[in-house]
Amino acid sequence: MFTYFFERDFSLTISRLFLFALIGMLPFLGGCGEDENPIHDHDSEPIHADADGLILKVEGVEVYRQYQGTQTGGITLNENDEIEVQVTFLNPDEEEIHLHEIAGEEGEEDEHEHSDEEAFSLAISEYDSDIIEVHLSDEDEHHDEDEHDEDELSFEVVGLKAGETTIKLQLLHGDHADFTALPIPVTVQ
Repeated sequence: MFTYFFERDFSLTISRLFLFALIGMLPFLGGCGEDENPIHDHDSEPIHADADGLILKVEGVEVYRQYQGTQTGGITLNENDEIEVQVTFLNPDEEEIHLHEIAGEEGEEDEHEHSDEEAFSLAISEYDSDIIEVHLSDEDEHHDEDEHDEDELSFEVVGLKAGETTIKLQLLHGDHADFTALPIPVTVQ
């Protein structure tokens, strides 16, 4: 009966089916185990800031908060004013994230030995450049420990003309974003 359908000997057909099945399963059989692969270094997993929100402060006063999709407040300034905005990120328990401690976990090295690829930084985009101008703070300005916390990331906003816009803020780690905020409202009066 099988010879009628396959027009060959049944054992030859089964052998070929078995061979095709074996070839199809090869990619799933061999593979290297996690402990056997010298390329996988599980002791040096990439560091990551598990942020679920952020707080923005101007002169130490909270002006905006975002946590797990809810947001309150916004940035408000006058035309021709320039303000510095400090950024603090929040973990899933709504507690402050200490970025220097996260960076130190990657090998318990001195935090100043990390390369620029491992450093956390801000990216700000998608705002109306007719209404505001945004400048990321220069990190070298913030090395005076009496004035600034080592975790502090900040940026400056300049009010160009009256109006409303939003900014997109991201916490970057190397070439990827560990956190992207909802659009943050900015009002220039």
